[in-house]
Amino acid sequence: MGMKMKSNVTDLLIELRKMMTDLEYPIEQPINASFLDSLTKKRRKTASPILDQIGNETCLLLVNQPDYTKFIEKMDGFEYNGLTMFSLSIPEPIVKNLFIMNEFYRNNDYLDPELQERLVIGEDGMSLFTYDTKMNLFEIRDNASSESIYGSFDNFTDFLREILDTVA
Repeated sequence: MGMKMKSNVTDLLIELRKMMTDLEYPIEQPINASFLDSLTKKRRKTASPILDQIGNETCLLLVNQPDYTKFIEKMDGFEYNGLTMFSLSIPEPIVKNLFIMNEFYRNNDYLDPELQERLVIGEDGMSLFTYDTKMNLFEIRDNASSESIYGSFDNFTDFLREILDTVA
């Protein structure tokens, strides 16, 4: 793909959309504005402490990483060539949903301490893509042993460019 280092998230998303269209991958709708708005508001408590925690972390992701918000305003998640970014609003099983996936990672028989502390925002065959709210970092982690970090990024654009380079 040979992206220019200076490209911004909008350019990257135009490129992604073109790659997806060329290979006839479906393109998800943008996130609904009122749903997005509700995600960034002060959280109401639900019956599930785990979902409350995921909701709070998602709020931090949206507030701290405006390029991530721009991404979901263009397409709410995607699946391309084995690369998946979870949707915030589309229900499973149509696409993988961030809330459902994270609820699973935090509430199953084998609890991975690395994933208790981070939002999993996507994956490919070998890696999990996480967002660390405390450090405000996107990370590419080994799917099999999540304490191994392949890459760490302080902004969504650099992170997205890196993962797209693996499939372009």
